[in-house]
Order: sequence, then C-alpha cells, then structure tokens
Amino acid sequence: MITLYTFPTPNGRKASILLEELGVTYKVHRVDLQAGENKRPDFLAISPITKIPALVEELPGGKVRRMFGSGAIMLHFAERTGRLIPDSLDDKAEAMSWFMLGISDLGPTAVDMLRFSVRAPEKIPYAIDLYKGELMRCYGALDERLGAVEHLANSFSIADIACFPFIAAAAVAGGSLLDRFPNLKRWHDLVAARPAVQRGMQVPD
Repeated sequence: MITLYTFPTPNGRKASILLEELGVTYKVHRVDLQAGENKRPDFLAISPITKIPALVEELPGGKVRRMFGSGAIMLHFAERTGRLIPDSLDDKAEAMSWFMLGISDLGPTAVDMLRFSVRAPEKIPYAIDLYKGELMRCYGALDERLGAVEHLANSFSIADIACFPFIAAAAVAGGSLLDRFPNLKRWHDLVAARPAVQRGMQVPD
C-alpha cells in the first residue's frame, strides 16, 4: 500500500495527478503545513527537507520505501509503470526538458513570486520584478511550444503534469493572465478536462 503525504498546493497535486493518471491505489495523509506538521519528527523521517509531497510504500517482508519531492515521485512511478514517458527518443527528450522546467524553473519561480509579492512583510520591487520576469519567460516558452504541439511532448506525459498545477493556480489568481498566452490557455483547458487530473486536483481535500 502507498500512502501519499500531501497538502493542497501545486507541488502536492503533481503527485496526486500522476497517481490518478496511472490508476495507482493509494491512501492520503494530509500534512498541515500551516500547523507545522511537516516539521514533526515522524514526517522528517519521510521527508528530511520538510516538504511535500512525500510517500511511503509498504513492500513485501515488512520493508518500506520512502520517497520525497514531486519530481522524484513522478519520475519513479512513470518509469516503473512504463507510462507517461514517450517511447520515441525525440519525444522523450522533449518530455524530460519540459518536465525539468516544471520542476526546477516554473514551480520554484511561482512560489518565490508569491512569497515576495504577497507574503513578504516588506515589498521589495527588485525581487518582485525579477520573479515576475522569470515567470513570464516560462509562460512565453510554454506558449511558443504549445503553438506547435498539442501537449508538451506531443502526447500527454509527466511534462504536462509537472507544469499544469502551477498554470492552473495562475489561471485562478491572475484572472485574465492566460488570455495573453492563447496556446498555453488552450493547453490548460485541455489538461483540466481530463478526469484523472480533476481527481488529482482535489487531493487531499
């Protein structure tokens, strides 16, 4: 049995969307970040960097396997099941490139933009402008790519899952933001219509 430790954030939802798309059976344990549950010793034993998502898998013989970080979880289960990673070497190369953009660029930049523009007690224009510019760079690259293909790696893959929750959050928070990126908006609406994505976006609520 797999237990997913998560919270309703874009990072957490990357893991739940993946598991729903793969049809993997799992239990959900809500980790209340606002209450500091991610810093408790029992959770630190699973995710030593205090971040969600994380999971524990019970294995035969009483063994357990832990994993933490959305990228590690997504890549592990996609490779393990042989799904959501293209067979073509060219498409796989595209999938890995856009997957990593979602993990290392789009996600962290969106989080830092939120921190400096909304949560910071002191608004620092340089930081806000920096992260806004980085986000626009990501949106622009995604929009250009999606003007040529239906999904980031031609077919639906972990690349789409890695990017979607942050674009979905931007679509809600930014109002008409996606109207500036019509190809990205078309892709957002396409991915949002997938039943497994809809289920994954509701976890852990």
